[in-house]
Amino acid sequence: MSIFLLIITIFGNFNNTFAAEGKGGMPQLNPESFSSQLFWLLIFFLLLYIVVNKIFVPKIKKVREDRNETIEKLILDSKSINESMDGIIKKINDDMNKEKENANNEINKAINENKEILEKKISALDDDLEKKRNAVQKDFDNSKTLTEKKIPEIIISLSDQIFEKILGEKKKSNLSEFKKFTESSK
Repeated sequence: MSIFLLIITIFGNFNNTFAAEGKGGMPQLNPESFSSQLFWLLIFFLLLYIVVNKIFVPKIKKVREDRNETIEKLILDSKSINESMDGIIKKINDDMNKEKENANNEINKAINENKEILEKKISALDDDLEKKRNAVQKDFDNSKTLTEKKIPEIIISLSDQIFEKILGEKKKSNLSEFKKFTESSK
């Protein structure tokens, strides 16, 4: 309604104010041509409004709808990709944990097997060492017994050498004399 009042005011004032200029002034300000100018102005703006609303606005709406559909489709695709990635990551983590557990089991199994082998070897070495110790002890006992049996002979030989060096005589002592001497000292 305010537009209608504005148009009436403009027509009313132009007739009175610019009537003097209508005789030779600028033709676009001539009040006699206002109605023609307003007619073409309304026709032009009406055609422009129709073209914009019927051609350009639907195209813009279609582009906007296509853009929104594309965005929604991409969002759905990205969500499905994220879900599949989460599934893959979970599967990888599960597989990795399973393989870690398998590796730990294999390592423990190898450790236990090697421990058993080591214990067998240690046991075999202990047995071998015990046998060698017993053999050495037996040899030592045999050597001790032989040495104890040879002591009187060694003492006699030694006393003969001492007697020879001190007195300068060679004398051969016998075992029976040594036994008499040992028995008398007891």
